[in-house]
Amino acid sequence: MNFTPVEQLRVLAAVTGIVLALAAITLGLSGSADFEMISSLAAAIAGFEVFFFGQQFAQRRRNRSRG
Repeated sequence: MNFTPVEQLRVLAAVTGIVLALAAITLGLSGSADFEMISSLAAAIAGFEVFFFGQQFAQRRRNRSRG
């Protein structure tokens, strides 16, 4: 499967977000002090993905309206 560089970045961000979310859950259950930092990183990655999703959605809409 060939992905564009943007798609590769999105896959990398998704995998990183999943790993960080699992780390946040693990640290949260163990009561570690690093929970806040890891959960903030996971939220940042999620925000990055939401931004890219919105950008892709807007681009599809623009392309559809141009014909």
